Amino acid sequence: MEEINKSFVPNPQWMKEKYDELNASLFMGSLGECQFNVFTTGRGSGGGVLGWFKITGSGIKIDRRTGRMFRDDYFNREYINKDNFVGLCRPVIELNGNYSGTEHGFMSTLVHEMCHYYTYMYGWAPKQAHGREFREIGYIVAARSNGMFTVQRIASAEQMSELELNDEMKAKRQKRLENKKASVTAILVFRQSNAQVELTISSNKALISMIKESAERKNDLFYISNDSNVIEYLFKKGYKKNLRTWRYWHLEGKPWLKELMDLLNGENNGVEEEEPVDMPHEPKKIFTIKTNTGTFECDATSQDELIAAIRQRFPKMNDETINKIISNPANYRIEESRRTMKNIINEVIDEFIANEISDGTIDDSIPITPDMNLGEFSPLQLR
Repeated sequence: MEEINKSFVPNPQWMKEKYDELNASLFMGSLGECQFNVFTTGRGSGGGVLGWFKITGSGIKIDRRTGRMFRDDYFNREYINKDNFVGLCRPVIELNGNYSGTEHGFMSTLVHEMCHYYTYMYGWAPKQAHGREFREIGYIVAARSNGMFTVQRIASAEQMSELELNDEMKAKRQKRLENKKASVTAILVFRQSNAQVELTISSNKALISMIKESAERKNDLFYISNDSNVIEYLFKKGYKKNLRTWRYWHLEGKPWLKELMDLLNGENNGVEEEEPVDMPHEPKKIFTIKTNTGTFECDATSQDELIAAIRQRFPKMNDETINKIISNPANYRIEESRRTMKNIINEVIDEFIANEISDGTIDDSIPITPDMNLGEFSPLQLR
């Protein structure tokens, strides 16, 4: 069998030529002008993404209630439509230049990003990046290409077989993965309530402690291990390499669960049973409440300092109310917990909604910034 030539590397000129061809044949010329780039550094360059679609125009926002896109210049709103989309939104498609492969493989990625272009160009943001609008244009493109391009949410195994990450990026990616393996702890919990076996991996000590305490309260059977043999075993069995903190892997029914337990209990390869992770310091609690003027936070080390800070910030608040809010555990967050950008944006949006007033002076919209990968998510998914 003849080996596939994977030496092709895209460039902006090639992208422009293929874009024009594909736009005419698959999109009936409906897509407007677009800028093209090839990136080799930054987020996603190490193999996280093959490409993305971006809107780089300034002042572009989305009304959360309607999904309508507009440009805000501080004086008025100019709503986006097909006629002004290119001029106001300045769309950009970028491909990952750290990959080489077949020309068809990169054309498939380009078509995928062109479908994202299509879902935005009429001035209405999709609720999900790969939702109904994306699937509809994907089916049309697949039919018009006679199956040459099958547009899916993620690259198919066939498409990935046509692309290959360069050796330098492979080495960097492997090194990052090994560093993650060396820093993480595996938490295996046998849930008594629903007879489930759950596994998660994390390097967040506050999270590990929380899971451990929760399991102890519920009388669940749990194991905690950061032994390199155990971590390597789990990765070989297919644990998600992105190590998302809250991504649990359900192991009930796995044929190799007993082998894993033997490894945890030291019955295989001479591995010693792991002691629970020692937490040398209590996680620091931050007092946090939302007000009509914003979020008030205080990291006072004592209750007296906290009360003094609250009285200074809210001089009209009586002692009974102060004692009530400082005794409510819901008003505290753990400093070590990792607040993602999605969570921060959610908090801002929720605060706007909570404080919205009837005259509409609160701007219930989401800005689109040039660094957003709209081929991965829609801003409306950040709720």
